[in-house]
Amino acid sequence: MAVPLVAQSQPLDRSPRVSTRHLVGNILVALTFFAAVLPNAYSFEYGPGKFVWVAGAVVMGVISLVRFPPRAVNMTGKAFLSTAAALVFPVLVRPTPVSAGIAASIAPVIVVCGLMLSLVARLYMGRSFGIPPGNRGIVTGGPFRVVRHPIYSGWLLLATGYLLSHWSWINFLIVSTALPFMLWRILLEEQLLLDDPEYREYVQGVHFRLIPGVI
Repeated sequence: MAVPLVAQSQPLDRSPRVSTRHLVGNILVALTFFAAVLPNAYSFEYGPGKFVWVAGAVVMGVISLVRFPPRAVNMTGKAFLSTAAALVFPVLVRPTPVSAGIAASIAPVIVVCGLMLSLVARLYMGRSFGIPPGNRGIVTGGPFRVVRHPIYSGWLLLATGYLLSHWSWINFLIVSTALPFMLWRILLEEQLLLDDPEYREYVQGVHFRLIPGVI
């Protein structure tokens, strides 16, 4: 299902300098990812899916500490709400006893695939990774040749595998609630990126945001 892109003007902060506010922001973002480790760090009997989830959160936290400031960033209330919700809701996921049967067998594979996709995408982004919707340079290599937001594609795989491994209705509702906020944040970021001629050219070649042939 294609998600419509609604064009509108956004106030931008175009300062590329590494300011104290940017450094503080990096630390706060990193702490958010590190906080995602805590709910999963107590019960080590819950299986491999949890360990991969914890490793991913740690890596994302470390990368957040060394981010470059963006060329332009959307600092509106909509951007803040969509970004905050997309970050906070996944932190609320809780481990449950590992599923049995087929789900238990395939879940670790899906989790690892999702984690690897996100990590590879982050490596291609390098220190250009950011949280608020912004223009941090146009990345077109690696998984970005297939979809425009492969980090979120990896998150979808990771969340799907985690739900299969640690199923509960509460976890399902949390992930389902986070998804529309994630899509909203993607749209806000693309509204900003489409001001860049390089990104407009990139969009002409890579048509899908998250899942090839779907969205």
